[in-house]
Amino acid sequence: MVFLTIVGKILFTGGAPRVDFITTFIPAVGWGVMPILAYMTKASPREQLTGTVIGAVLFALCVYINHPASLAPIPFVVSFISGIFWAAGQLFQFRSFQKVSASITIPVICGLQLIGTTLFAALILGEWITGYQYGMGVGSLLCILAGVLLTSYQGKSAGLSKPMPLRIIMMLVCSGLALSSYVVINQYFNISGLFVILPQSLGMLCSALVINLKGKHRLRFSPVLRNLFTGLVWSIANLALFISNGLIGMAASFPISQASIAIACVGSILLFKEKKSLYEWLAILVGITVLMIGVGMISLLKP
Repeated sequence: MVFLTIVGKILFTGGAPRVDFITTFIPAVGWGVMPILAYMTKASPREQLTGTVIGAVLFALCVYINHPASLAPIPFVVSFISGIFWAAGQLFQFRSFQKVSASITIPVICGLQLIGTTLFAALILGEWITGYQYGMGVGSLLCILAGVLLTSYQGKSAGLSKPMPLRIIMMLVCSGLALSSYVVINQYFNISGLFVILPQSLGMLCSALVINLKGKHRLRFSPVLRNLFTGLVWSIANLALFISNGLIGMAASFPISQASIAIACVGSILLFKEKKSLYEWLAILVGITVLMIGVGMISLLKP
C-alpha cells in the first residue's frame, strides 16, 4: 500500500511540468524492464500471460479502491475490449520470445506499435494539423523505421543466416497490430486515466481464461506466481501512459514510451549474454540512436 501511495502521488498530481515529465517517461522504463522480467521467469507464454494479467488485475483493484472511477457502460465496454486486444498482442509477443531473441522481436513489435498509434493519432484524431507537423511527423516515422531495421539486424551469431520464417513475421505483425489497437481504441473514445484501468484488466483476465481453456498443458503455479511482479510493472507503465495521453496527446506520449526499446534491447543482450559481433553492436547502437531521434521529433509535435 505504501508503494501504491508513492506511485499515486507521482501519477495523480497534476499541473506541474516536472510531474508531467516523470509521468510521460514511466512507461518507457516499465515496458523496457517488463519483457526482461517475464523472460527471466522461465515460464511458458501462457504462464507469462496469466501471471502478468493477475498482477494487473490486483493492481487495478487497489487503484480502484483508493481512487474510485466511473464504470459507465460505454467506457467500460471500450476499455474491456482494449484489454482483449492487449492479451492477444502480448501472447503473440511472449510466443515470439520462444522463437527469436527479445533483442530482435522487441524493436520490430514496438516499431509497428509506434507507426500504428502515431498515424492513428495524427490522421484519425487530428493531432497533426499544420504542414510543419506533417513534415516533421513523416520524417520521424522514417527515422523510426530505419532505427527498427538497424536495431533488429542480426548476423550469423544470432542463428539467423536465413531469412526469418513467415510464421514468425506474422506473429510479430499480429502482436504489433493488437498492441496498437489496445491503445488507440480508448483514445478514439476519449477514455483515459483511471476510467480505463479496471475494465481493461477484466478484459485481459477474461481473455487469459479463454486462452488457458484452449491450452494443451496445465499451468505451473510457481512460474505464474513469479510473473505477478511483471504484471505490476506493466500496470504502472500502462496507467502512466493513459494519464500522459491526456496531458500531451497520444501522438507524443506513445512514441516517448517506446524509448523502452533501448532498455529492453540492450538489457536483454547483456543480461542473457547474447553473442554479438562488432557489426551487430554497431547496427544496434546506431539503430537505437536513430530511433530515439525519431521519437524525439514526434514528441515535439504536441498539438
